[in-house]
Amino acid sequence: MKRLELLLYILLGNTLLAFAVCAFVVPNGFMLGGSTGIALVIQSWIPAPISVITAGVNLSLFLLGCLFLGKRFAMTSLCSTVIYPVILGIFEAQPVGTWFSQDVLLSAVFAGVLMGSGIGLVIRAGGSTGGMDIPPCILQKLKGIPVGNSMVFFDIVILALQIFRGGWDGILYGIVVIVLTSGMMNRTILSGEKKVELIIISPRHQEIAQTVLKDLDSGMTFLNIETGYQKEKQKAIFSVVYAKQYPAFRDRVLAIDPSAFLVAAPVMKVNGRGYTLSRQA
Repeated sequence: MKRLELLLYILLGNTLLAFAVCAFVVPNGFMLGGSTGIALVIQSWIPAPISVITAGVNLSLFLLGCLFLGKRFAMTSLCSTVIYPVILGIFEAQPVGTWFSQDVLLSAVFAGVLMGSGIGLVIRAGGSTGGMDIPPCILQKLKGIPVGNSMVFFDIVILALQIFRGGWDGILYGIVVIVLTSGMMNRTILSGEKKVELIIISPRHQEIAQTVLKDLDSGMTFLNIETGYQKEKQKAIFSVVYAKQYPAFRDRVLAIDPSAFLVAAPVMKVNGRGYTLSRQA
């Protein structure tokens, strides 16, 4: 994916996310997870614009990601770290909360759909939304804990911290928003689960394997195969990656061999090193 196209996806995704927060979440007092949820908690103590608090939270998490995850991760999350608070500030200055339905349940539905679409667009383009994506990625790298598991844990903790803002109703509506956001995000990124099974057939399999192992830190297995048409014996690459890694994986493979045969399919469960076990196990 070209840099301009990537930037447009990141811009559109963050615009949808910021609009949903200002138009539906804040006016109705919904509780959220992620860096926006942390900002809502802090705003209860410090009367500052949510865009300013979110910028501070994202910057802190960005620096943490640079320290533990390296420069490549930093480059993919830098755009959202800067763009999201800026767009959030623009919408925050407008009366967008009065433009749409005052029905609370309907607002929760639209908040979840728009937020999930926005995050999904960023990740599908190979970018990162930064923020609370970062601690789960660090835990996966250091402890082998799956990203999805730790993200749910962090969201629950952040929701619990907001109970004094809106009571149980706010938490229940927040759960509705989070569930819809997660579902819409998965649909936007790739139909299926958060993990993707990949099979790549290419005469340049060694070069693809070296690039993917080095740059994307993904494990893989070689399979001995025989092509059906030309009856050539060669090797196929088998790998399972998180859905958010798939766009980068695909782009790297096709950059090396544009004619590579690549199959991607959702998987229900993965056990083993790098997922349920540490890679050093």
